[in-house]
Amino acid sequence: MRLLSPLNPPLTKWFNQRVWIIGATRGIGAAVARALAIKNARLCLSGRDLSGLQEWHDTLTPDQKTRTTLTVLDIRAPQNIQEIAQNLLLAWGGIDLVLVVAGVYDGICAPDLTPDLMPLIEDTLQTNLLGPYHVLAAVLPLLRRQRYGHLAFVSSVAGYNGLPRALAYAPSKAALNNLCEGLYFELRPHGIGVSRICPGFVATDMTSHADHFMPALMQPDQAAHEILAGLERGDFEIHFPKRFTTLLKIAQWLPRRLYFYLLGRAIARSSR
Repeated sequence: MRLLSPLNPPLTKWFNQRVWIIGATRGIGAAVARALAIKNARLCLSGRDLSGLQEWHDTLTPDQKTRTTLTVLDIRAPQNIQEIAQNLLLAWGGIDLVLVVAGVYDGICAPDLTPDLMPLIEDTLQTNLLGPYHVLAAVLPLLRRQRYGHLAFVSSVAGYNGLPRALAYAPSKAALNNLCEGLYFELRPHGIGVSRICPGFVATDMTSHADHFMPALMQPDQAAHEILAGLERGDFEIHFPKRFTTLLKIAQWLPRRLYFYLLGRAIARSSR
């Protein structure tokens, strides 16, 4: 591998590519699905809300509808994921890209941590971290037999550093970021690409209830453009918007004393 070559095989041709998007009902997942439908990819769109998927599906052209399959899926249910993966293998003969977008945000602060809150914490970890493991268990045997394919996980810049108001969400994303690095190292020799996607703030249902300032807020269609552009370049890490996420990446290298000071000032400024 040359030092400056793409870390993954670039995904440059979307026509008839077999793409499974998990968490496609709305937000970033739906926006990526719209963009790929226009590029004539073959899509399996999965989510918990079939009515939401169907509402989106009704906006497609007849040709796009024939290339798109809708499935109800709960990423916390491994048997559900296994069944869909096997059905896709029978229908498609293989999978070119699995994009995992499904996730939840908790907004938990330290004073909230009581036994009554444990079900919410467990659900966050089940969805954001164990869910991707369930997907891997279902699709990795197939991808390894193919000796090609790509896995992409929507994580978050919240996984770069410890953050307040996200005491289950941020650790789940930090673990997912770490998992992607291990996967990349182990799967590259088998011809399988891995990407982690770390957005900043995107205008979705997840951020609609936020009670704090969200710098550099993006629309889902903008996020979808960044994701596809990164996959087409062969990037391992796709983070955006750069003017915001680059600062957070730099913060990873700061001494903790300085990081905590700057974070405190940023929080105080955003709450004015």
